[in-house]
Amino acid sequence: MTRILIFMFLLSLSSYGQEIGSVKSKNHSIKLLKSNNQFLLVYSDLNSESFNNKSFHFPNKNTIYNIIVDGFDAVNDHQVIVKTNNDTIIKFEFKRIKGKKMLKIKQNNLISKTFSASAFFTKNEILNIFREKT
Repeated sequence: MTRILIFMFLLSLSSYGQEIGSVKSKNHSIKLLKSNNQFLLVYSDLNSESFNNKSFHFPNKNTIYNIIVDGFDAVNDHQVIVKTNNDTIIKFEFKRIKGKKMLKIKQNNLISKTFSASAFFTKNEILNIFREKT
């Protein structure tokens, strides 16, 4: 039943906007969608047994892209924290794992008091979702 709900949710997101790119890592995925002048980053929640999807909106693809790419270039493990206009805090956590710099997205919704986190993704996987499909 949960898989059907997830499928329906993803289907509704696909009809909501144009998919720019996506990547899957084991059972987890991350997608970049565009609708009108907004972008939506959708990822599966690592902390949920049902792999619920979490997402956040942002108006400028280049801003988020630059935050992420610059994060991969930093030497040390670190976090970049962004607060959206709807009381959601997004943490881009960069960590070196087995010699590779990886990114995990963490999200805190201050209104609903919920927390979610993606799986770790490599720089190449993240770059693939930002490539426009022609």
